[in-house]
Amino acid sequence: MKAVFTPDQMADLVAINEICGQLEAALVLIGAMSLIVSMDDIGRFTRDVDLTVALDLDEFALLTDRLTTAGWTRVPRLEHRWIAPRKTIVDLLPAGPKLRSAGCIEWPLSQFAMSLAGFDHVFVKAVDLPLTNGAHLRVAPPLVTALLKIIAYTEDRHRRAKDLDDIRVVLGRYEADGDRLFSDAVFDAELSDFSEANAFLLGVDLRGLATRDEAAYIERFIGHFLPLDEGEFDPEDFAERDFRGRLRAFEKGFKGQ
Repeated sequence: MKAVFTPDQMADLVAINEICGQLEAALVLIGAMSLIVSMDDIGRFTRDVDLTVALDLDEFALLTDRLTTAGWTRVPRLEHRWIAPRKTIVDLLPAGPKLRSAGCIEWPLSQFAMSLAGFDHVFVKAVDLPLTNGAHLRVAPPLVTALLKIIAYTEDRHRRAKDLDDIRVVLGRYEADGDRLFSDAVFDAELSDFSEANAFLLGVDLRGLATRDEAAYIERFIGHFLPLDEGEFDPEDFAERDFRGRLRAFEKGFKGQ
């Protein structure tokens, strides 16, 4: 994993991680920053640090009280956004057992609803990221982040365009540093190009991870783009051609074809 945080961001993350530890609440880094940590550059800049904490709303008030006391400021009209003492922008999402069972959170003041589909995997599959002075932060791995982004994009394609950009990155770079790219499973898949192996393996792993409801999101995501004839997009758009080739390999891995 790559260290991507500034010293100020690191200090703010250590602080909130300590507060959550005092409350015995698991805190996990999610979103684009989790991909940058795990996969290095993803081709875009993000200032926000997305975190989720395993607290239900009644318990979440304890955390928000402690954050306020520690100098954190909640952004007006954005109940999930905080400015940390060293100016780190943090989007903090409660996702306790009851909220995850309900599948969403409805913020008390704005009544704005956010999906928590797939969030059970966040806390089960998170891995450790060393911070400083022996502190660690849990991070969602690319497999789980890809699932969350597929769900988010499928639920709201117009508002979640950045998620599609990140999904494209994962399709092209999943397991890039591992030996699985040269495994028998990839060879037996008879992919049209070796560059599609990453996407194929992502599909294989999501097939093993996703619940029935989560699999329905993935199938809707695939169905939005495939099948399409070559004539339905600009043949000179090589990036789009590569994306669709990888998506077909992803479908093959996900459906076990």
